[in-house]
Amino acid sequence: MSRQLARDGQGSLVIDVRGPRFGAAITSVVLGTALVVQGPLGLVLVAWQWLAFAIATFAGLAWSPYGNVFRIVKRRFDLGPPPETETEGPPRFAQACGFAVASVALVLLLGGLTAAGWVAISVVLALSVLLATTGICVGCELYLVGQRLRASGGRD
Repeated sequence: MSRQLARDGQGSLVIDVRGPRFGAAITSVVLGTALVVQGPLGLVLVAWQWLAFAIATFAGLAWSPYGNVFRIVKRRFDLGPPPETETEGPPRFAQACGFAVASVALVLLLGGLTAAGWVAISVVLALSVLLATTGICVGCELYLVGQRLRASGGRD
């Protein structure tokens, strides 16, 4: 699958910038529904989202469940070439951030600290809604700040 996807000169996966927004929209629906219904169904939805984050984080965006749905939708509705592309690094880091917070949320929910668990989910939900509606990816921006700090040796 990943062989079919575009790569830059260094071999890094290059993605359509619309993909992360599409994935964030699905994440928003999944986590919004989880927050509304809570209980066992809410926990299953959080666990599903955790798995989606885990796949994107550890296997890469070429294997992301929501990225694959986006590619199918893009072909089916002939959305044309991407208006812009980006390397997978920043969005993949954002997925790792979502994975980390969702992991904490699951531990809290399973440990009986439900209010704290739903607050953690609300944070991921808010950031997903922000990305889906505006294109602003806080995790991507954090990644870029980290890259700049690393390049400058932390001397800024």
